[in-house]
Order: sequence, then structure tokens, then C-alpha cells
Amino acid sequence: MSEEKSNEIVEQKVTIGKKRNSTAQRRWRILAKALIGSQEPISIDTGGDEVSVRRFTSFNLLRVGRVENGTTEPEFATWYEYSTILENKLFTVQIRRLNKNFTASELIGFNNTGNICVWPSEECLAYYLLKNQQLCRNRRVLELGGGMSCLAGVIAAKYCQPRGVALTDGNVTSVNNVRCIVVRNGMADFVECGVVQWAKAARAIRRSLVFPRSHPHNTLRVKNWSNYEGGGEDGDSGNGKELGKLAGKLYDVILCADCLFFDEARSDLVETIYSWLSNDGIALVMAPRRGSTFQKFAEAAVKRGFFARQIDRYDGKIWSRHLELLEHSQEYCPDLHYPILLELSKEKKTPPG
Repeated sequence: MSEEKSNEIVEQKVTIGKKRNSTAQRRWRILAKALIGSQEPISIDTGGDEVSVRRFTSFNLLRVGRVENGTTEPEFATWYEYSTILENKLFTVQIRRLNKNFTASELIGFNNTGNICVWPSEECLAYYLLKNQQLCRNRRVLELGGGMSCLAGVIAAKYCQPRGVALTDGNVTSVNNVRCIVVRNGMADFVECGVVQWAKAARAIRRSLVFPRSHPHNTLRVKNWSNYEGGGEDGDSGNGKELGKLAGKLYDVILCADCLFFDEARSDLVETIYSWLSNDGIALVMAPRRGSTFQKFAEAAVKRGFFARQIDRYDGKIWSRHLELLEHSQEYCPDLHYPILLELSKEKKTPPG
């Protein structure tokens, strides 16, 4: 290789490195705004483009109203009721929001934007599950990256008659808040909550610390997770045991809403879903296109061995709202805001009908 060509390659690598650093800085601006309590519109960046503008907040599929806190709640916590009526039946869940600025230790180290707000993808996935309750009936359900509310998983637990539910996020504060939500909605007897960071889970999987075995209950053998996790990096010394407990099952349905915009987490999330999904299970991943991020995730999933089915018009009401917003809302951009549904399975599924 000539010296001129070698220098050109070095320059290209330096340019790519600078671009990645700049992108990472932009991605964390949303978290910095949370730290200082900024009231400005919040956005997430990927590849240099604005990808999610917080001025657009909801498809208005669920009504949201404040409810009484109770005497034991701290001042920074507020309860809200999310409700909707389908086929003349009322569905309600109560969700706890924390009205406080997050500290740097609570946020930095992994994507934690879901702890700041409930994104439209989570709202749409929750509504979709209410309309398709049979998807979770008598099945083990896991939500990954559920943020401060795990709204879709909570809806599934309360109304879809699952066999069991595990609600997870990568942040301790978030998971503790979800535990309060589970208790408030009367589901503590069959809903588990735990801290799961995809990079750690995927690293353990790749090191063969867990591996499937033939078992009538589709369980996984868990080998020495506590040594792998250790303590403290995320402020939870029990994270290893907690992660091991959650990884002790294969799940029939895995839910994931708006978790695709961090390039560095893509392969870890794919690996975690693949390893924890039962052979006849289905993963429901919902997120906007955001340039090429959705497509890159779908391609990575297929490369890992998934059968992938992308559905744009998965619900008539959500699609109608999308068309209305296209016509009447200047703040709405479908590439940034309209969630696409990606169904992932290890066995090829025949579309219904």
C-alpha cells in the first residue's frame, strides 16, 4: 500500500471518529436538557439529522387525566390515569410520573430518554395490544427498554391475560418507578420488574454464560450471572442476580417501543431479543423510521436469523390519525413520529386472513 493511500485511510478514519463523537454528543442533549429542567422542545439526533421532535407528543389514542396521589407519595411523584373505550368497554391504567430532574449518574452510560417522557411509539404499541389482546393471552411477555412507565407492558399485564409479565429498563430509577405502577394497578403477584441493559445481557450471551436447553417450560440455564455483572456500574449491586432471574425464562412475546435510534445498541438489542425469545414466539418492535435507523435494525435482525415482517398500516384508527396529522399539523413528520410495526419471529409466520 502506498504512503499516499495509507494517509488517505487514516484521514477517513479520523473523520468518521469525529462524526461519531459529534453524533453521540447530540444524542445526549436531550438528557442534558432534562438535567437542567429545560422547557424547550426536546429532540434526539442520529447521523446529524433531527430525528424526534418532542413538540409532537401523542396520537391521542388514550385519554390522560391526573388522579389523587395519596398521602404517602413524595412531592416529585404524580399519578395519571390513561384510559380508552373500545367496543363500549373502559380500559384504564394508572401511571406514575416523576417530576424531577435526573442526575448525571441516573442518565449517563446508556440510552435513557424513555425516562423523560412517554413516546408515541409506546402509546401506539399499548393501544395495539388492547386491540389485539389474543397476542399475549396465556403467554409469557417481556418488555425491553420500557422507560419510566412500561406502558405497553402494563397494558398487556392488566388486560391481555398473559401467563406472566416481566417489565424492564436499563435504569434503576425507572424500574423502581415501574414497580410502584405495578403495585398501584394490583399486578404485583404475577409481574416481575428488573434492570436489563442490553449491552450487558448480550455480552453474557455471547460469552455463553447462558444457553438454551430442552425443557417443558422453555427455561434457560443461568450460569454465574453475578460474577459477570458484579455491582455498581448502574448503582444497583443486585443487578446481576436480578438479570439472571429475568433471563431464567424464554418469553413468548417481547415488546420494544422506540428503542432503535442508538446505532451502538443495535446489535446488542437484536442479540438480547433473539436469545430470550421462544422458538414459536414473536417480538413486536415499534418505532419511527428515523432516516435509516429502522431499516438498519430490521436488516440486523434478519442477519441474526429472524423472519421479519414490517407493517405500516397495523391499525385503522392509528392510520387515520396519521393521515389527519399529515394534513393539519405542521409539527408532525411521519419519518420522525409515525411508528412502524416490525414483527420478528424465528419461524416464518403466515399473515392473518
